[in-house]
Amino acid sequence: MSTPSRRTRSRRRASWLRRAAQRLADAGASMSLPVLLLATVLVALPGVFVIWPPPTLPADTQVLSRHGHLIALVYASENRIPVAAAAIPAVMRNAIVAIEDDTYWEEPAVDPVGIARALVVDVTSGRILEGGSTITQQLAKNLYLSDQRTITRKIQELAITLKMGAQYSKEEILTMYLNDVYFGEGSYGIQAASQTYFGHPVAQLSLPEAALLAGLVNAPSALDPYYHPTAARTRRNQVLARMAALHYLTPAAARAAEATPLVLARAVPPDGSTAPYFIQFMRSQLAGLDPTAAKNFFGGGYRIVTTLNRQAQAAANQAMVNDMPAVTGTYQGAAQPEGAVVGLNPASGSIEAMVGGRNFATSTFNRAVYAYRQPGSAFKYFLYTTAIAAGFPTSTIKVSAPVSFPNGHGGVYTPHNFGNVFAGPLTMRQAIAESDDIVALKWMAALTPPRVIAMAKKMGVTTPMANNLTTALGSSSVSPLEMASAVAPLANGGFHITPRSIISVQDASGAYLVKTSPQRYRVLTPPVTYVVDQLFTAPLTSPVGTAHNLTSVFTRPADAKTGTSSQQRDAWLVGFTPQLVGVAWTGNDQDTPTGLTGDRGAGPVWAAFMQGALAGQPVKTFPQPSGVVWRRVCLHTGLLANGCCTSYREVFLVNHLPQKAPANTCGGTAGAPTTPKTPPPSKAPKSAGSLLDRIFKAILP
Repeated sequence: MSTPSRRTRSRRRASWLRRAAQRLADAGASMSLPVLLLATVLVALPGVFVIWPPPTLPADTQVLSRHGHLIALVYASENRIPVAAAAIPAVMRNAIVAIEDDTYWEEPAVDPVGIARALVVDVTSGRILEGGSTITQQLAKNLYLSDQRTITRKIQELAITLKMGAQYSKEEILTMYLNDVYFGEGSYGIQAASQTYFGHPVAQLSLPEAALLAGLVNAPSALDPYYHPTAARTRRNQVLARMAALHYLTPAAARAAEATPLVLARAVPPDGSTAPYFIQFMRSQLAGLDPTAAKNFFGGGYRIVTTLNRQAQAAANQAMVNDMPAVTGTYQGAAQPEGAVVGLNPASGSIEAMVGGRNFATSTFNRAVYAYRQPGSAFKYFLYTTAIAAGFPTSTIKVSAPVSFPNGHGGVYTPHNFGNVFAGPLTMRQAIAESDDIVALKWMAALTPPRVIAMAKKMGVTTPMANNLTTALGSSSVSPLEMASAVAPLANGGFHITPRSIISVQDASGAYLVKTSPQRYRVLTPPVTYVVDQLFTAPLTSPVGTAHNLTSVFTRPADAKTGTSSQQRDAWLVGFTPQLVGVAWTGNDQDTPTGLTGDRGAGPVWAAFMQGALAGQPVKTFPQPSGVVWRRVCLHTGLLANGCCTSYREVFLVNHLPQKAPANTCGGTAGAPTTPKTPPPSKAPKSAGSLLDRIFKAILP
């Protein structure tokens, strides 16, 4: 079942020439002057088409995951995946030649005898009645001409055919034909047809399968095996009989194949419905990397390897179905509250998962990228990172108690904790665990808003932030993707990383148009990163932590921070492990209250996503760098333990330890806060120390 041998070709060529001579003699008797004139034109026309453009075929753009799994076939109107000649088995080539053009390997590109006979009939009748097309002629018509049946179009077809026959080999023409021809069921080309009818690539076609596909070309709808199995099988067996008659296979092999039942396995091409928001965002990034590829995305035949992780995306999809808050209404056709999930690899910036809403069919607005909402206490990542980078000991005490701040307009700003609860003296770890807003505002006043805002920008927040104390509580809006990018330095050892959705883009010929690599630069030192990482385990590990209830679902060590915006309009959970940053947001599109806090509105989505996305991966913790020490400190004062007080184990930058508790102090309450032993890295003016003292005296009760 291979291409005919040279001896067989010679025998067939001689037979064809004898038949041609007889047919020409028969046709010559009826040759008229118009026919001869047309023949003269045909001889002259090929030179006109010397600069005829090379054939091009619209082809599916293939979108693949980072591991090479196909996640979408994208095309404008024709589902086609061109393949190289080497991928097409001999049984397929032989089957199509046997039934469509049995003298293909011996005859020229144009069959002059058939054309002469057809032209005699067509010219004398004044309209096209007969064809006489070879495979090369069919390809010429499909590539360059319309289906209009006129003598002028027929002349153009012959001229193009002669040019193609001179320019390309038989193997090249047959490959182009098999990649172009329509096989029914919306499948153009042999690869798409093989997937549509049998669920596997063309390279795996068996003899009966190849014969079935070859038979479809003549009448794809009438012979569709899904709707007309008897007609399809009859046509298949005709192809097999013809192959045997032409010695492409033995009669016994033909009979065996004819006895084979039809076995169909429809493979629905992936349409990207598992990751529509991701593909939408990927296309926007493609426009910045290669505008031409973005413009020709549909039908351009590109092969785009993305950063998507199928497991992580499936986990995000499932979490958005199973763990979202109950629907309370609709807004512009979309169920409310809505939600979004982002999964980001902190080492590479690869977006591994993205869901921008409950249902892409009802709302294409990508909330993961374009919904800018208040993050609430999730912003405290940047607040406490600033405090650690400034040299404050992690056990520094601030008191959660009623307090007021000047609002800059002659009045005062009097904040409250959730539920109007005041927790008293709290270290950083305790304040983070309980998400205490009073303590956060006192830290913001001590550090100053510009300093915290500068840190947030350095880490990756790009949207404007208000220069006031409430920014510490997340009053300035950000997007979920932006939050994922901005906390990534805490997960990767201190590097800002640019989110990316594309790894590479190849054109239809296989040439690389785009190759990307991680774009990162250092913004935090490893010791600062590690200390902050250890503090933000508290919401999960502390019995009073705001995310502690999620540990029944998500069982790995991780950092996590809940966020609830003003009037409970937004619920966030932002957390990470060394392998993955996960952000979940829920809220109403119309920005009305949901009545949900971060742990109840977004927490279940985040926990389910992280657990599913990381399933099967090793459990990792953040490695401790040099420049960091662990010490026991007194619970109530935050001072180094003296062997007498109730103490716990805390982490510190090596040069920023608190003072040791007096030897005779076994209990006690919080006194004045511990200030850094060394000037902050930003080199504050010499008066900064006294300024901090004055601020402390002003805001501490």
